[in-house]
Amino acid sequence: MKELHLRISQTLRKETNAYEIIYVDDFSSDESWDVLTNIKDEDQDHVKVIRLAKNYGQHNATMCGFRHSSGDIVLTMDDDLQHSPEDIPGLVKELLDKSLDVVFGVPKNYQHKDGYRKHASKMWKKGSHSLNGAMLEGSSFRAIRKSIIDKVSAHRQQFIFIDEMLGWYTDIMGVVQVDFQKSAKPKSGYNALKLVRLSLNLGVFYSTVPLKLMTYVGLIMSLLTFFCGLWFIYKKIFIGVPVTGYTSLMVTILFSTSVLLMCLGIIGQYLSKIYSVLNNKPTYSIKEQLL
Repeated sequence: MKELHLRISQTLRKETNAYEIIYVDDFSSDESWDVLTNIKDEDQDHVKVIRLAKNYGQHNATMCGFRHSSGDIVLTMDDDLQHSPEDIPGLVKELLDKSLDVVFGVPKNYQHKDGYRKHASKMWKKGSHSLNGAMLEGSSFRAIRKSIIDKVSAHRQQFIFIDEMLGWYTDIMGVVQVDFQKSAKPKSGYNALKLVRLSLNLGVFYSTVPLKLMTYVGLIMSLLTFFCGLWFIYKKIFIGVPVTGYTSLMVTILFSTSVLLMCLGIIGQYLSKIYSVLNNKPTYSIKEQLL
């Protein structure tokens, strides 16, 4: 942690003296808080430290940092030195030179100690982005304008996924390729089970794809069962069915099933609209205006 602070401070001092560094301790079980309080004592003018009352997860802790930030540009990064503080000026330059709202630092050489985690992470990112229609590959190493931070910080839902929420307010994003280092932590906080849980939460809280899928499946199945019912009626009239009552039973089951599936599809559409309202998803986002 001390090395991280030293490198961040040295990098920022070369650019400006008007900066703040916010450390959010997500109720760590080690001595991180003691180290952070010492850093605060040594650098009163530039450092804020916040400790959460329990472990809320990376994105919730990041949201806490957003709400305590005051700069025109806000950068986020992990504390394991996988993101190099020396790359911060490159993200800020890209943001300013191209008038972007968000810039992600994406890896040239992303390294996991375990091979399966590397491939699992890639598969999760591709799946989540295709599921939610994201424009770019996300990263926790970001530079974001304060105008976007203020809009994202206004949300109060329980499950927070920063990259998805950023996409609600802007598509004016860019990426900068940077060298990711091996994590200083011996073990990642995201194991395979947590990645699966995160994917499920992302699909449920930030996407209506499951509900739309239910609608389409219900419609297709209702059509199939309707035509199956017609087929059994045809067999009864023109071919003959030896078992008495078989045709009427099958037609009744298939017809009622098709009606239920169609009704579930309609309910799914209503639920998707309710989700959008509960998530407080914006109807529009203004970049700039001349009134």
